[in-house]
Amino acid sequence: MTFDGRRKDALTAAAFALLLAACWVARDWAQLRWLNLPDTDDMMRLTQVRDWIAGQGFADWTQYRLAPPGAPMHWSRLNDLLPAALILTARPLLGQSNAELMAVIVAPTLLFALYLTLSARMARRIGPPAGALPAIVIAALAYPANALFLPGRIDHHALQVVLLQIALLAMMRRGGWRSGAVVGAMVALSFGIGLETAPQLAALVGAFFLLWLVRGKEERARAIGFGAILTVATLALLLFARPNYWSAEWCDAFTPASVTGAVAVGVAWLVLGALTPALRDWRLRLAVGAGLGAVALAATLASYPVCLTGPYGPMGPFLQHAIIDSIPEAIGVFEQPKVSAAIQAAALLTIALIVFALRLRRADAAQRLAMLPLGAVYLASAVILLFQLRGAYMGSAVAAPMLAQLVLAARAHAPRWRPFALLGAWCVSAGVLWLVVTGWIEEQLRPRIAAATEQAESCKQGDVWHRLNAYPAGTVMTAMDHGARVIGGTHHASVGAGYHRNNRGNLATYRFFLAAPEQARAIAAEWQVRYILFCPGGFSEVGVPHARPGSLAAQLSRGEPPAWAEPLPLHDTGLRFYRIR
Repeated sequence: MTFDGRRKDALTAAAFALLLAACWVARDWAQLRWLNLPDTDDMMRLTQVRDWIAGQGFADWTQYRLAPPGAPMHWSRLNDLLPAALILTARPLLGQSNAELMAVIVAPTLLFALYLTLSARMARRIGPPAGALPAIVIAALAYPANALFLPGRIDHHALQVVLLQIALLAMMRRGGWRSGAVVGAMVALSFGIGLETAPQLAALVGAFFLLWLVRGKEERARAIGFGAILTVATLALLLFARPNYWSAEWCDAFTPASVTGAVAVGVAWLVLGALTPALRDWRLRLAVGAGLGAVALAATLASYPVCLTGPYGPMGPFLQHAIIDSIPEAIGVFEQPKVSAAIQAAALLTIALIVFALRLRRADAAQRLAMLPLGAVYLASAVILLFQLRGAYMGSAVAAPMLAQLVLAARAHAPRWRPFALLGAWCVSAGVLWLVVTGWIEEQLRPRIAAATEQAESCKQGDVWHRLNAYPAGTVMTAMDHGARVIGGTHHASVGAGYHRNNRGNLATYRFFLAAPEQARAIAAEWQVRYILFCPGGFSEVGVPHARPGSLAAQLSRGEPPAWAEPLPLHDTGLRFYRIR
């Protein structure tokens, strides 16, 4: 690709990113101006950034206002670098609050522009240059991936999308140590941030293995570059970014387990690269490669058997059911309570897989090798989607290059049918169209939605957190989905929040709301709780009010607080706020 082509892609992507970001800011300004960010994880991330800027150690990931005196978090500081740098740069001119507002808008917009640019680059890699512009447009509209780049979305998922794209683009090139080094660096950095993209990265490495099997010596330099940089970068992160809380109890992020696994894979690829000249037959390469991979996997699992139970194993069955099973992203596409959510998530990935399969039959050898890494990521995302809806985020994020080829194919139709073919190609490739259509259908069925859902929606209305911040600081007992907003949007602390390492605080929260009122008061005294924040209809995931009519949660849902809970005014919201007498 020429320099002019790269510059054109970057400028076009930047224009789209700025335009959409401006529209999103205008739409969400009523909440953004108070730094009420779109997701609870964004609120907690902003708190982590603030704490770091205020002097908390780079290696200290503890959130001290969660389950006071604090709970360990599993989030790396690597994602905090961009928003922290923006805040520190702008703070002398804008002040702390305005600098934070600027940062939460600019940081995702910068990543969004990069995401669109990389989508265009990948489209050029697998097809004609004319596919770059359709890829930018499709990527900009690619729901649910584009939701990761909304103003205020400063959590780590957008950065992981970009890292995955860079790794894919490098793997789509011809073999060489530089492309291998780029892939190794992106895998190490992504693992240093979190393990959400581990299945897609594993599939990418699997595609690399197939390339090495087929091409042998042509992939030797890339194998050495990948293995060397993966190993060195992982050890560098271990040296400079290792958190203070370094426990083999968890297999959920940058932990001893992930470091061991990454280094084992890196060393295995170094050995494969060194042995490649001697492994002249593909069958011999398969035997040696499979053997080394099995040793790396077995050594990691034998050292850290907790990985066999998944990232949430140490939580225990009750919290897994109460917290994880009630998160739509954490359950499979066929288990979604709303059919519309399943369609919105799966549409782009499914269509991209179909287009990939059709193009694979007609592509030449060079195109197939370039498409192989994309196909591996699509397939891994589809498998994850069966068990967790979050597989759709990464799958839809890299669907645009393939869907752009569908638009180009529609352009090649006979003039008589071309308008209809183009209209169909653009419609099925526009993720937001799936969102709008299914959302409209859901709106027509709104009378059938349960009352508890309506109540939960009313609890999101109003300037709740700004009003809560006016009360003297104290510890709040509230539901899992409100804990992060209490911490990020106010000066209060929260006993519970939807973070899986906070077992002690989360169990105490459920014990408090599910207990009889007098027992709940004793739990509040143990945790020195000052306030209760409650949404009527809450805790239905654990049988409130039907199975637990005598619980504090059921009593609060009926609007019957105990005598020791004094109601405090909160306007324009369904939430109820109490001070413990």
